[in-house]
Amino acid sequence: MKSVLTDLGRAAGIPEDLCIGLYLLTCFFYPIPFYALIPKHAQNARHLFSIAASSVLFLTLFSVFDLLELFGMCLMVYLSTYIFRTKKWMPVFVFVYVMAHFLYRLYVLQILGGVTEKHIDPATPMMMMVIRLTTFAWYVHDGTLDKKDVLPELQPLSIKEFPNVLEYFGYTCFFASFITGPALDFNSYRSFIRREAPFDKIPSRVRPVLTTFAVGFLSAVTHVVLTQSYSYEYVATTEFYETLPLWKRLLYIQVSGISARTKYYAIFQLTQSASNLIGIGYTGPSPTNSNVAIWRRAQNVSILDVEFAQNFKQLFGAWNMKTALWLRNCVYLRMVPFGKKPGPVVTFCTFMVSALWHGFYPGYYFTFALGALFPILARSMRKYFRPLFVDPGSKIKQYKWVYDFLGWFFCWTSLNCIVAPFIVWEFRKSLAAYHHVGYYAIIWLAIGFVVVDFMGIGKWVRIHGGKWVGIDPPQRQKTHTKKEE
Repeated sequence: MKSVLTDLGRAAGIPEDLCIGLYLLTCFFYPIPFYALIPKHAQNARHLFSIAASSVLFLTLFSVFDLLELFGMCLMVYLSTYIFRTKKWMPVFVFVYVMAHFLYRLYVLQILGGVTEKHIDPATPMMMMVIRLTTFAWYVHDGTLDKKDVLPELQPLSIKEFPNVLEYFGYTCFFASFITGPALDFNSYRSFIRREAPFDKIPSRVRPVLTTFAVGFLSAVTHVVLTQSYSYEYVATTEFYETLPLWKRLLYIQVSGISARTKYYAIFQLTQSASNLIGIGYTGPSPTNSNVAIWRRAQNVSILDVEFAQNFKQLFGAWNMKTALWLRNCVYLRMVPFGKKPGPVVTFCTFMVSALWHGFYPGYYFTFALGALFPILARSMRKYFRPLFVDPGSKIKQYKWVYDFLGWFFCWTSLNCIVAPFIVWEFRKSLAAYHHVGYYAIIWLAIGFVVVDFMGIGKWVRIHGGKWVGIDPPQRQKTHTKKEE
C-alpha cells in the first residue's frame, strides 16, 4: 500500500507523507459498512471483526512481524493483569514494561535506523497501544480495591469484571482507534458492544458525523494552504533570524503556530467523525435537556478552547484530550499520595513522561520542558492577581475582561513559541528553532519567575493592591490530608 500511495502522490504532485496521512485518516471509515451488518447481539462477532479489520489495515502499511510484536505485547499485559491484578506493583510493572518496549522500538527506528525524516512507522499505532494497555492495567487494579481507596473521578473507570481473551483483544484492536484514533477506556467499549446505556438508544448520527468531518476537512485544507507560506521549518533557518526584523519574526511565529495546529485539528476531527459514525462517540443525552444528544466520548480537541484559552490549564485540558486524560489518570494522580495535593515536581515529571512517549528527538524535550514550567508560573500569577478582579468586593471587578484578555494573549503567544522545536523535532533544526524562537518564551518565564516569585512582587501586589481595590488581605490556609481530617 505504501508504494501505491507513493505512486499516487507522485502522479498528483502530493508529498508521500500527505498521501499516507490521508489514507490513515480515512481508513477508519472503510470497515464501518461491514461492521454495521453484524447483529447487535453478536458480541463475539464484533470482537472478531475488530481484530480482523485492524489486522488488515495494519498489514497494508506494516509487516506481519510488526503485527505479531504488537499482539505479543498485548498478550503479555493480559496475562500480567490477570495473574497479578490485586498486587499494588502490577500497574507500575505494566507501565514500565509497555513504555520500555515502546521506547526500544523507537530506539531501533530513530537511533539505530537513522530516521532523518518524519514518516509513518510501526511505532505510531504502538503509541496508542501504550495508552490502552497502561490504562487497562490501572483500571483493573482499581477494580480490586474498595471504593474508598479509589479517587472519585476514577471510580467509574474501574474494571470490576475481568474480560475474557476475546473481549480484551476486541478492545485493544478496536478498528476505530487502532492506529491513530482516540484511546477509549475499556468500560466504554464494553458498554458499546453490549449495547448498554447510553448505547442502547443511539440517536441520529448525521449531524455529529458531518460536523466533525467538515471541520476536519477544512482544517486539512487550511493546513495545506498556510504551510505554503508559514512554517516552523523556515523559523529554524538562519535566513529567518538574520533577515526579518523582530516584529515580523513574532508575527510569523504566531501564524506558523496556527498552521501547525490545523494538521492536528484535522486528525482529531476526522477520527472523531469515524467514531461518531460507528456510534461509540455518543456520550448520552444532555443533563439539562434530554432531547439534546452529546457526542463527546471520542472528542480529542476543543478548537475554540485551545485558540481562546486564558491559561495553560484550560489549554492543556482542551488539547489532545485522551492523551491528557491518560497522563492525568495514569501518571499525574498516581504520583500523589492519597489525600494530598500534587506539587510542581509531579507536573514536571508528567510532562517529561509525555515527551518520552513522543520519542527521543530533542525538540520534544525542549518543548515539554518549557510547557511544564508555564503552568507553574501561571498558578502563581492566578494566586496573586486573579483575586483583584474576581473578589465580590473589588472596585475593579468590572475590568475582569482586561485580566482575561491578557491571560489569553500571553498564553496564546507563548504557546506558538514553545511548540516550534516540537514541530521541527530533528536535532539541528529543533536546536535552531529553540534558539530563534524558544528564547521568546524563556524571556516570559524569566520575567515571570523573577518578578512575581523571587522578588515578591506578586505577593506585594496581592496585599497592597488588594487594599487599594477594597478586598481583604489573603489569609494563610493549611492544607489537610484525608488522614488528618
